[in-house]
Amino acid sequence: MKNELALSGEKIKEMVYPGFFENIGMIRGEYPIRECGKNILTKDCQYFLKKYLNDVCKIYQKQEVWYRFSELTVSEANSLVGTEEILPDNHPLFGIRGLRRSLQYLDEFEAEIKVINDVHNEYDNLAVFFPFVNDGKQLRKAIDILRKNGYSGKVGTMIELPSAYFDLDNILQTGIEKIVIGMNDLTSFVYAAVRDSQWHEMNSEIMMNIIEDIAERAEKYEVDVAVAGYLDENIINNLQEKGIKAIVHYSLIPQIYGRDIEFPNHLAEVKKFTKENIRNLGKKDD
Repeated sequence: MKNELALSGEKIKEMVYPGFFENIGMIRGEYPIRECGKNILTKDCQYFLKKYLNDVCKIYQKQEVWYRFSELTVSEANSLVGTEEILPDNHPLFGIRGLRRSLQYLDEFEAEIKVINDVHNEYDNLAVFFPFVNDGKQLRKAIDILRKNGYSGKVGTMIELPSAYFDLDNILQTGIEKIVIGMNDLTSFVYAAVRDSQWHEMNSEIMMNIIEDIAERAEKYEVDVAVAGYLDENIINNLQEKGIKAIVHYSLIPQIYGRDIEFPNHLAEVKKFTKENIRNLGKKDD
């Protein structure tokens, strides 16, 4: 069983190790936006994101390409040129992220949908899913907006909040075709632990039981399941034994597969660029 590949704006020129990865299981939408440095409301950002998605979909036109709607933290969104409302970022982990932001700022959500529609009209292999979803009711609202804005392709969701896991039956009845289990945040919220701490046990029996439960219940609805996050080789092997696909970040290919990549510094560079923009925004406030 092949795994799926996650991209964060890396400008690939050909399929990446097709012997390992069957498709693009996730494009993290916030990373091309952060690289552009401008809000999705701006024409520059819309063009930048559209070109990137067109390029990836063309390379993988015989496989599915799953785009995850942008999951910007408040500080990241504040730092973008063209963001219309600057918010305090008192609780980065718990705040207005992912689908919460999309539903609060419908103009941004609809601008992102427009880009998706423009690409999907040319490449129908583009599918989408939502991050940081509270529950089935919230997901239904988002899907309704998506459909009313003309998107006709496949839709999925992340399960990365305990509330979404507890409401899984309702989520599975929304017509989604894919679930991506977000292990970074889900583990943090289950264990009340920050990433890289000794309590953040992604490969624990508790987390594996949650994954298996989601996969078994999703199978009844013919909904595909994959697991994403900053996974290590042990977790991926554990998932493989259970017949569950992993979505592996491009930047982790050398660590997990021992293979070279063309853009080893891309993710770090985008993160550095964003941090500089956040600091510069703070200096303006001073």
